Amino acid sequence: MFATSGDILNMSLALGFIVLVIFLSILIFYGILVVRDLSKIVEDVNEVTAKVHDTVMAPLRTVDYLIEKAKPYLEALIEKKMGGGKKKG
Repeated sequence: MFATSGDILNMSLALGFIVLVIFLSILIFYGILVVRDLSKIVEDVNEVTAKVHDTVMAPLRTVDYLIEKAKPYLEALIEKKMGGGKKKG
């Protein structure tokens, strides 16, 4: 089977490549698992940010809209109070 030292060298190279391929296959497999887990994490983060947006930002827009609509009336009321106080003094 092993007639010369070249045969032993070729056999050891073949075994080395087989071991290398096995390790690379395992590495690729774990890499795929990590990417899949990262994808799940990104989906979860997107869900959380959507919930935060719906819970926090939407009411803030409503409050901002109400303040914008009430601002002219409040300014008129404050001006009336301030103007009335100046006339007495």
